[in-house]
Amino acid sequence: MNSKAFRESTVKLLRRVISPWMEEGIVSRDEFNAIFTYCSALAKSGAGPPEVKPKFIRGPEAAELLAISYAEFRKLEAEGVFPFKRRVFGKNVRYYFPDIVEFMQAGGQNVDSKNEEMTRNE
Repeated sequence: MNSKAFRESTVKLLRRVISPWMEEGIVSRDEFNAIFTYCSALAKSGAGPPEVKPKFIRGPEAAELLAISYAEFRKLEAEGVFPFKRRVFGKNVRYYFPDIVEFMQAGGQNVDSKNEEMTRNE
């Protein structure tokens, strides 16, 4: 299937059709996100999303993926914002790359909006 056979407007239509099913519990949020991650990639490039290599990355690399500073990443991790956990190997702390990608694909809370919300509440 080429990208012209599967357009972005088709993805939007599917999203509108399947959203009520997710709200009713017929389709789980994880399934919904997986469907639209794949469909969006298919519409943009004509192929599914690239495979995520299972590897462990350091904290600064995880922060860079999330587009925040490492200090902010550590602060938010301590507050329990992220669903993924750290792995300790001796003195080294690592994060499982597929867990971070899954968090981002699932539309994980926008870290910046979380910070703005906390600032307003103070």
